[in-house]
Amino acid sequence: MTTAQGANTVLWYAGSDGHLHGLNGDTGASVRADTTTMGALRVHQAPIVANGRIFVATDARVYAFTP
Repeated sequence: MTTAQGANTVLWYAGSDGHLHGLNGDTGASVRADTTTMGALRVHQAPIVANGRIFVATDARVYAFTP
């Protein structure tokens, strides 16, 4: 899931390590690796961006992050 467009694009993904990661859309450089460990994630879990937050659903709860 991406936020912004152009030079400020960030690709967000929920890693197999249970953390939310953000990559610079132009360079691929890491811009964020959140320290919150989420519960069990499903394979190919896609974050949802809405209302200025990033949401990730796990088996037990929904996590909300601010970019």
